[in-house]
Amino acid sequence: MQLFYGVPEDIDKWMGLVDRISWNFPGLETREKLDGHKAAVLKFMGKRQAICVKDGSEIAGVMLFSRGRNMICCLGVSPDYRRRGVASMLMDEALLNLDRTKEISVCTFRADDEKGIAPRALYEKYGFIEDALVEALGYPNQEYILHPAGSERCQRRKAINKMIHEIGSILPDCEPSIYLYGSSVLDDFRLGWSDIDILVLTNRQISEEQAQKLVKLRQTMLEKEPDNPYYRSFEGGMLTLDAFISSSSDRVVYWGTSGEKITDMYKFDSFGMAELMESGVLLYGRDIRSRLSAPKFSDLYADVKHHYETIRRYVQKTEQSLYSFGWMLDIARCLYTLRTGKIIAKTAAADWALENNLCPVPDVLKTALQVRKAPLEYKNKKQALEYAESLADPIQVFADVLEDELNRLEYDCKGN
Repeated sequence: MQLFYGVPEDIDKWMGLVDRISWNFPGLETREKLDGHKAAVLKFMGKRQAICVKDGSEIAGVMLFSRGRNMICCLGVSPDYRRRGVASMLMDEALLNLDRTKEISVCTFRADDEKGIAPRALYEKYGFIEDALVEALGYPNQEYILHPAGSERCQRRKAINKMIHEIGSILPDCEPSIYLYGSSVLDDFRLGWSDIDILVLTNRQISEEQAQKLVKLRQTMLEKEPDNPYYRSFEGGMLTLDAFISSSSDRVVYWGTSGEKITDMYKFDSFGMAELMESGVLLYGRDIRSRLSAPKFSDLYADVKHHYETIRRYVQKTEQSLYSFGWMLDIARCLYTLRTGKIIAKTAAADWALENNLCPVPDVLKTALQVRKAPLEYKNKKQALEYAESLADPIQVFADVLEDELNRLEYDCKGN
């Protein structure tokens, strides 16, 4: 068997194989859809992004990949040639064409789908790691990611997958939907500063026994892997979907920065809800966000105003902590939200504020950005910690800009 780059002369035999295995691939159910796929294959051939393995004149396996999107798009092997190394031949060649310094993605069937047994094993053999649960062509799928060598995100993702697996194993009868949101999704996670924000919404109430296991889970995982730097970063709430929607009392497991507890209430502010709805990633279970309501601009405005009042009340003095720099980033993000009605990462918001000359103390914001981007480098630097202790005045000066924006919007609303 030999590998070849597909050419238009191959299209009839190529599509003959696709037609034979189309029952196994959502999106190829009709002749019209097969014709559309044929047109796509010809385009891939024209870009030398279509490869096949041949045994004589017979096509044993096919693959489409995209250099521009750095992804594997389609893989199919004839039933007569499975378990004979055809898929590996295709994978080897595709990976030579893709950028290994960046994340390489592929979408395949989920773990509970028998169609996914072979492809998932193949991708895992090549080092791909489970990522978001998605739908492709209306069918439940899961993304797999091959991370660059030494990638921090790869190690973080492994920790996330282990944690989600443990939560799922504790709550099988509760049918949990587990989401990842916040900095880890917005590509703004910084080890030593950021949290790994999750939300667990269940179909039935968590039992007392389950709650006791969950409330101790971070510590349990750390005891098994004491050198893992991620488990202590997990934060979030676990409760029923009904209680989350209605803000009613429930048995709630809460993980926070200062500890964990079993409580009776858990609420999102509008920023958290906007992040969940717009960019949150489903990691486990069914996507139930259609039952949730996205926040209105008035909700975002109210939470920004509350945050502004907190700054005025409590940031008259700052501590020798890297988190003191966070107030500058928070103000930048609040300004961005008031101007655009959208939520972005704190780092991106600070860059935006500097580009638009919104910060009266730009050097302070630039320093906050430097610390945010590399907290582990600064956490033990005396100069940086002493500087953090002196930030109260510049934070209040930047808060003046936020106050003006709040007042302007309030005036505009009254005027209208």
